[in-house]
Order: sequence, then C-alpha cells, then structure tokens
Amino acid sequence: MSRIVFLSDLHLSPKHGFFWKNFALARDAANFADAEAVVICGDLCIDGPDSDAEMAFAALAIGGLDAPVFALPGNHDVGDEPPGQDARQIIDADRLARWNQAFATDRFWLDAGRWRLIGVNAQLFGSGLPQEAEQEAWLTEALADAADRPVALVLHKPLFLEREDEAEATPAAMTPAPRARLLALLRQTGVRLVVSGHLHATRDREIDGIRHLWLPALAFLGAGGHGGAPCVGAVVMDFTTDTPVVEALPVPGLEAHDLDAIKGHGRWRFLREMPASPPHA
Repeated sequence: MSRIVFLSDLHLSPKHGFFWKNFALARDAANFADAEAVVICGDLCIDGPDSDAEMAFAALAIGGLDAPVFALPGNHDVGDEPPGQDARQIIDADRLARWNQAFATDRFWLDAGRWRLIGVNAQLFGSGLPQEAEQEAWLTEALADAADRPVALVLHKPLFLEREDEAEATPAAMTPAPRARLLALLRQTGVRLVVSGHLHATRDREIDGIRHLWLPALAFLGAGGHGGAPCVGAVVMDFTTDTPVVEALPVPGLEAHDLDAIKGHGRWRFLREMPASPPHA
C-alpha cells in the first residue's frame, strides 16, 4: 500500500445539499484513482455535533468509496476544543460517542509504502476529556512502534499558522499548550510530515525539519488570511519513497463555492441555520 487519496472538509448534510455534487465528483475520481486507501481529514458534516441524521448521512455517503476509508473528525463533526469557533458546539463525551458509533474510531494508523501514517482527533487536544490522555498515550505507542519508518501525522487542524510559538489561541489552529506538548513528541520521535485540512486552503512548506501540508477542501473556498491559498480539490499521495509525491487528484467539474454568497452575505451566520435545501442524491 503506497498510493493514498486525501479528502477534506466535505460538509455533507441531508438537510443542506450545497456541496453534495462536489463530493459525488470527488468520490468517483477517488474510485477511478486506483488508490489503496482514502483518508478523510475531518468536517464530513455541517452540523454533526448536534445531529444524528447528519452523522448517519455522512457515513452512508463515504460508503460509496471503493477503497478502505480512514476518517478523522473535525470541529463540524464532534465540536471544537475550547475556546472554539462556536461556544455552543464544544466537544464533549456525547458528541464523541456519536462519531464513534458512526465511524467506529476517531484515530488510525496504517503503513503505506515506506511510511507510517498516524491519524488523530485534533479536537481532543486541549479538550480536558479523559479521551485526550488516552489518545496521547496511544499516539506515543504508535510513534514508538513505527521503528525506522518515516512518520506522517494526519489531523483536521494545522498545528499553527505561521510559527510554532504562536501564543494566541485561535480556532484556525491547535491551541498553544497542547501544541507545544505535541510538537515536543513529534520532534522526539522524528515525525517528518504533518497533513491537515480545516482552512480550505493549500500550503506546503518545511519548518525546522517537518513538512506541513494543508489540504484543499471539497466543499467551498477558504476566506483567506491564514497564509494559504484558498482552494477546492483533493490530492493523491504516493509514499513509495522517503519523499512523498503529492499531486492534485483530477476532479473535473468541481465548483469553487463562495461561502459568504451561500449565506447571503451576512444574512445567516451558520449553514445549519439556513432553510432546508436537501441534496439531489
């Protein structure tokens, strides 16, 4: 196994179908790509933290992918770690249980070519939930077990925007205290690549020996202002050698949705509050 498709920020919903066509196109492209697995980097839903129906719909939708799927939760699936983007949707035990009931787990590891990929639940870092300590112990073990394989960490949120020592808490990236602990662990164990979604923008750069790759979103363009290039799309990565080859996954027909326009230029704050417009699926 060496060729992996990465999808991120699908934002699916049985109530709001704004982005269903983009997902359907990417699903078909992923099935055509002859990849050994598909990794989904969070935000499968629009209102997953408070909707059983959304979680079930997203699980049903990704069932249309032919390759084995490794899905990670985002803030629109299980809620944010505090302080969060929306104080009404902070991760808790019930929201995490809803995800695990639909997708079985919120973390994974798999060996792909020369590499070990380790996926974690970004929203647990700084949550204070018992599962946070459980995940950190699991991650430490998965890293130690990688032996001489180079390791890629996969999660929904980027660790930081510009600098590892950013002091301000922002919903755009991991909060400072858990980030510092995680970075110390990554450096101790020689992690070489961090793959994230969340910002609906692409960026690929190396900082102090670790390559940070931001994935495009499937649903809509990012607002910009975080340093990356707003982008819709998907990528396929080949882990055969010590340097992963990253290429855009060809998905003809993807629409670069403007979120502000969809929400009526300020009329609606959240997509979940908008009138129903079910997907044509």
